[in-house]
Amino acid sequence: MSLKKFHLLFIVLAILTCLGFGAWALLVEGLPDNFRVMGWISAGLGVLLVGYGIYFVRKAKTVIT
Repeated sequence: MSLKKFHLLFIVLAILTCLGFGAWALLVEGLPDNFRVMGWISAGLGVLLVGYGIYFVRKAKTVIT
């Protein structure tokens, strides 16, 4: 597995982890308020990671062979 493919895999796993935790923290009832804050932060980081993944794919086409 090339370094480029490994990096893409790692980005996808990070996105799924962030969005999964964010969804869990925001949708489960009865959790303390600090879990809600962490859920919003995690969801925001997941969205930022999607943007980074798009940036990396575009950049890797021209830089990495």
